[in-house]
Amino acid sequence: VSIATTRLQTALAYVDAFYAGQMLTLTTLMGHHAHEELEASRARLSSAAGSSQEVLSLTGARGSSEDESAEIRQQQNAARLALQRWVGVMPEALAPIPAEPPPTEDIYVARHPSVVAMLRELEVATQAAAVADINRKPNWTWEVAYGQRTGYSDMVSFGVSIPLQVSPGERQDREAASKLALVDKAEAELAEARRAATAEYLTLRSDAERLQQRIERYRSNVVIPAVQRTAASTAAYRSNQAALATLFEARHAEVEVQRKLLTLQRDLARSQIQLAFRPLTAEVAP
Repeated sequence: VSIATTRLQTALAYVDAFYAGQMLTLTTLMGHHAHEELEASRARLSSAAGSSQEVLSLTGARGSSEDESAEIRQQQNAARLALQRWVGVMPEALAPIPAEPPPTEDIYVARHPSVVAMLRELEVATQAAAVADINRKPNWTWEVAYGQRTGYSDMVSFGVSIPLQVSPGERQDREAASKLALVDKAEAELAEARRAATAEYLTLRSDAERLQQRIERYRSNVVIPAVQRTAASTAAYRSNQAALATLFEARHAEVEVQRKLLTLQRDLARSQIQLAFRPLTAEVAP
């Protein structure tokens, strides 16, 4: 169970560190855009085509972008340190997360750590009840002994032991009943663990499917139009048919859309990782 927990926590830390790096890339891009916009507005101001208000507004926007990049960089550093806590080294670069096929419901429940633990508890309780049941029955024993004696005839003895239980209800019956009660308790706890594992699986599977649908819908309905809007604004600006502010607004909107898409992808990856790494694997399963 400890090995499975370590694998799960390591995988979740990897997900957080990877997407923190992706988020930092987007905020850095936003900072580059803010710098370009500020330089362009200053050029327009020097040529009397712009205004000081525009320059001041873009100066504040660049400052906000730099502060946001610093915040995301701090979050990335915390995520990388959390990953280092599990793997022992500070990773320089993280590869994209491969898709992990989710297990079936039966495998997930059967290999869930709490279910495996309750199965062991039931096994121990059943064995203890069997021992208590054996102790309720008298155990007849016999023995034969042969002795050589100096100056006397050899001797052969035969003995039979028949235990007679006195007031078995005061001891053996009560002990057996208590052990059987522990079996019933272990069976009830095992059933509860299986129900909890099933509910956990269905919740994670539902979240993963819902997030996958949201990502596909968001990509087609929001991301692609945002990219097309930026391309159209760039072409219009180059042909002097759109203002510079229109281009900047389109670029900012596209970056924000990409950031939300990253958040959805990170949530999906966390759900998939929990489905794949929560159960005990064949290498660690008892």
